[in-house]
Amino acid sequence: MKQVKITDLDLAERLKLEDEFFSKQFLMSYSGLSKLNYSPGAFYLHYVLKQRDDVVDKAMAEGSLIHCMLLTPEKFDDQFVVLPDTFPSDNPKKVIERLRDQIQQAYPEVVDTKESILPYLESIQNDVIDILKDENLYQSLKTDVQRLDKILTEKNMEYLQFLLQCKNKMVVERSMVEFAQKIREQIMSNNTIRELMGFNDKSTQNCYNELEVAAFSDDYQFGLKGIIDNLVIDHEAKVIRVNDLKKTSKAASAFQESIEYYQYWLQAAIYTMIIDNIKQSSFNVDYPVEFRFIVVDPYLHVVPFLVSQVTMSRFTEMTRDSLHIANYHFIHKNFSAPFGVLISTANEITI
Repeated sequence: MKQVKITDLDLAERLKLEDEFFSKQFLMSYSGLSKLNYSPGAFYLHYVLKQRDDVVDKAMAEGSLIHCMLLTPEKFDDQFVVLPDTFPSDNPKKVIERLRDQIQQAYPEVVDTKESILPYLESIQNDVIDILKDENLYQSLKTDVQRLDKILTEKNMEYLQFLLQCKNKMVVERSMVEFAQKIREQIMSNNTIRELMGFNDKSTQNCYNELEVAAFSDDYQFGLKGIIDNLVIDHEAKVIRVNDLKKTSKAASAFQESIEYYQYWLQAAIYTMIIDNIKQSSFNVDYPVEFRFIVVDPYLHVVPFLVSQVTMSRFTEMTRDSLHIANYHFIHKNFSAPFGVLISTANEITI
């Protein structure tokens, strides 16, 4: 994990942010509890002081892409932009990047090179001419029309389209999209997985994808929240199935190691605890909850891992311990050191 950096905020700013944080009901996610377990200081920087430095690497982007392609394909264009297969050469690339900066500053309404650019086309063309002159590019050509034809090629416009669409979107490679499409095909052609995820369109099932859930308890100074990839209420089997889609870089057979390493057991327990808490009020059922990881590996294997009741009891007990520790930090408003140090009179841990 990344090393936590010391904040540059002064005391007054920190106290103001702390007051804002503790004045609201905080909803603890799996990732938040995992961060707090790892380092209270990292949690404090991220959630209290809002100094968020999360980096989306290729593995995370690929996992998000698979989620979207399978569960909410209609949101693909809102969440992702595909990296072009080729890029302009250095000088045109520099011009197009400067043009993107100019467009975003002067014409924030422009979000593509098609419809939204049309009302500003003449002004933007004048901007291009000015940038070309400043870069001393294509100045040997006799007319501005020739210069515009030279720079506003199909390849360069594709690159400009990409740059304009990058804002607030995740950049993915075309090969990643193709892989995600293959995974979707694998899942949709596997009747067992389709049944587990409620994709068989049965009248006896209610299926929810990317479902935001939350629950509150008097036991903690905070609530619990999560976004469940796939939840199926099976009225015929009288069970609630919570399915979490996981992309792994290793063979699916090694996934159990990842459960411990990435503390996925926290996620399994938190989601199960939330659904147990809200199932009657939200879904009007009192069915038992099953939790599964639907694991996708690089070899296009899709394997469901059911968490048994015995294992879930163990996960829940460990999670309650973590929640108890988190609650201590919240009660005392102290994230300066790990729990073991805070409760030690000697302010040290004996090993």
